[in-house]
Formats: sequence, structure tokens, C-alpha cells
Amino acid sequence: MSGYNFKALQPVLTSSDMIDAVLSKTTRKTPSQIHPNFKISRIRKFYMDKVKFLSSTIHERITRILDDFPRLDVSA
Repeated sequence: MSGYNFKALQPVLTSSDMIDAVLSKTTRKTPSQIHPNFKISRIRKFYMDKVKFLSSTIHERITRILDDFPRLDVSA
């Protein structure tokens, strides 16, 4: 009998639900206005900040899913 508790795992979101959740968080946590008089460098930085935040949020979620999954002992 193994000592793994698979019932304690959090449900994994579907890909579309994961994308919706991450995009929603990105929209809420990053600035959201661009004005026509902004320099192109400022606009590029604006979108790069959004992409970096999105990337780090996806990384955190996938890492949490993998860390929550128990390590299986295969030496038996």
C-alpha cells in the first residue's frame, strides 16, 4: 500500500481555463492604457512588461501543479 494521497491534489485547469485565468490576472495586475502621444519605446516596454508578467504567472502555475504532485518511488 502506498502512502501517496492523490485526493489532496488540486484539480488541474483545462488549457482554455488556464489561459483565461492568467490573462485575467495579467489584465488586473498590469497597467492598461496606451495613449497616442507615447513614444514607441514606451509602448514596446508596456507590452513587454505584460508579456513578462504573463510568462511568470504561467510558470508559477505550472510549477505549482508539478510541485503538488507527489514524487513516486519507483525503486520497488
